[in-house]
Amino acid sequence: MEKEAKTYLRIKNFVAPFIGLAVNISAYGTENIVPNGKLILTCNHRSDMDPFILSYTFPRFISWIAAEYTFRIPIFRDLAKIAGGIPMSIDGNISIGSIKMIQQVFKKGETLGIFPEGHDYMVKNDFKSGMVNFHSGFAAFSIRNKVDILPSVIIPVEETYSDIPIPPIVRSFMGMPKEVCEIKKRSIYKKVKVIYGEKIDHREFLSGTLEENMKQLSDVVRSRMIALQEGQYAEA
Repeated sequence: MEKEAKTYLRIKNFVAPFIGLAVNISAYGTENIVPNGKLILTCNHRSDMDPFILSYTFPRFISWIAAEYTFRIPIFRDLAKIAGGIPMSIDGNISIGSIKMIQQVFKKGETLGIFPEGHDYMVKNDFKSGMVNFHSGFAAFSIRNKVDILPSVIIPVEETYSDIPIPPIVRSFMGMPKEVCEIKKRSIYKKVKVIYGEKIDHREFLSGTLEENMKQLSDVVRSRMIALQEGQYAEA
């Protein structure tokens, strides 16, 4: 992943000034970011801007899990591949190749970034609602690979909504799922807060069955992220 990490940082350094000009970003709880070692970073997902906002505030290389269909989008596809993006099917299935890439991320002591809501919040298209239910795959990654989880949230302070620039028929031609083709609006951030919570220790979820532990860990992560949304670092 060393090559991907260097490419990621080059892209980040190039894009960061433009992100900083377009969006007023404040980050809180950055003392909770562990400086090294394998880690899973989770965040809510309400805009296609989210990975760029997180990457802007997070000092380490993030290898992002992304929906497999996004790797068919021109330009994004190439950037994602060279910057260490890992494709995952929206039904939760993951290829052997992607599993090996995830294992390499952890072997190198890097960070795996994932949005447990998947694209479900954006499909819902109600930007005033709370987080939707989580997919628990990230919890399996944590338990099976013995990796701690760092929860984070993006809280919009100012945002606008615009039509999706790619028409539904074009999205369909690109192989996007029906529910994604039907998304009407997207959120465009103007001012946001990024809040990082305390790291969640995976060792508390190693006894019992994998299925039980996945649900418990997923529930804990979701409740921590809701707490961050609802008041932790309220002084921000």
